[in-house]
Amino acid sequence: MLIFSYKARDSSSKLVRGIIEAADELSAAVAVENLGLIPITISSRSSAFNFSIDGLIQFIKIRKISRQELLIFSRQLNVLISAGVPLIQSLGNVLEQTDNISFKEIISNIIVSLKNGVSFSDALSKYPQVFPDLYVSLIRVGESGGILDKVLIRLADLSTQEISMRSHLRSALVYPSVLAIVAFVIVNFVLIGILPRFVAIFETSSVPLPLPTKILLSLSYLLKNFWWLLLIGTISVIAWFRAYYRSSIGRYRVDSLILKIPVAGRLILKIMVSRLSRSVAALTKSGIPVLEALSVVESTVPNAALQGVVQNIRLAISHGQTLVEPVKSCGLFPPMVIQLIDTGERTGKLDEMFDRVANFYEPEIEFTIRNLTSLLEPAMLLLMGAVVAFIALSVLLPIFNLISVVRG
Repeated sequence: MLIFSYKARDSSSKLVRGIIEAADELSAAVAVENLGLIPITISSRSSAFNFSIDGLIQFIKIRKISRQELLIFSRQLNVLISAGVPLIQSLGNVLEQTDNISFKEIISNIIVSLKNGVSFSDALSKYPQVFPDLYVSLIRVGESGGILDKVLIRLADLSTQEISMRSHLRSALVYPSVLAIVAFVIVNFVLIGILPRFVAIFETSSVPLPLPTKILLSLSYLLKNFWWLLLIGTISVIAWFRAYYRSSIGRYRVDSLILKIPVAGRLILKIMVSRLSRSVAALTKSGIPVLEALSVVESTVPNAALQGVVQNIRLAISHGQTLVEPVKSCGLFPPMVIQLIDTGERTGKLDEMFDRVANFYEPEIEFTIRNLTSLLEPAMLLLMGAVVAFIALSVLLPIFNLISVVRG
């Protein structure tokens, strides 16, 4: 997809400027017309770009819209609408406070769509890379029920919880990642930069080399002389894996395998079920039936295996079964969660129970992350120690043998 700049006129003949993503110039013109505008000029962003300082600053500011920016957007819009400010005026105020040029253009296009009679949810649905199905569905409910401010605060809360969870995961993985990178750099430096200097000494001596030294010298030789072959092989394996993962069967098998990884698989499952429960709770609290809520949330589940479970649950409900039956039969949920869902169905308070399911998993997730971190750190240190010991042993053993031969 390419980025195009456009100039167009709206229904009141006002000049509108913006950017849009499309496959080619014709598709960009059609997309502009779909916004209710009459295109005047359309040009590729790359060809229109100049290398002035202002242009460089603008290029730097054009970036992907982050979750934090979407969270701020939701909170700002909620405050303004709650204060009685009309939607278009509220969006205009948010537009003035947004720094991301890409997001400014999107908000500007949404305002134009609203002025042309398009509903807010339909305007948002034109940008699925920014506003996912869950977001659009809740906004649509808020529009129809006159509770847009309440829906926006729920969306903000969902974003806050997701950002917090991602932050915990990143923090837990920082130290092991740094250790892994340092170990990789040191080992490669030793194999390529230091070890070859000992090769001449080993070759001129008549002392037989021990097995660890032979292994290390072979690795050093491969890295120094056939690094390009290793690089091509790595790229080929990655390309094959990506192609395999893009197939429906491949993705399902890989995602199923991920969930079976000890400790990490259970953590991933807990995170996704917690997120799924929060999303379903937000939808059902807004008045959306459970069946429709599951249909919306199904597309947001990143794991194909769990997505299949949600699909099976939805199909079972559509065939007249209760929610707790397919949840129990899938075998992924602990008895506590099944009991909460069963209670929610019996009492007619499924939204509250889904919230409780998320609350049940969140401390479990934090506990699992702490355990995983406490296991990873000593494991990484032990691995680094073993590698260093192997390298030292491989270098020192032939030297000791050589010294003993010279003395003898």
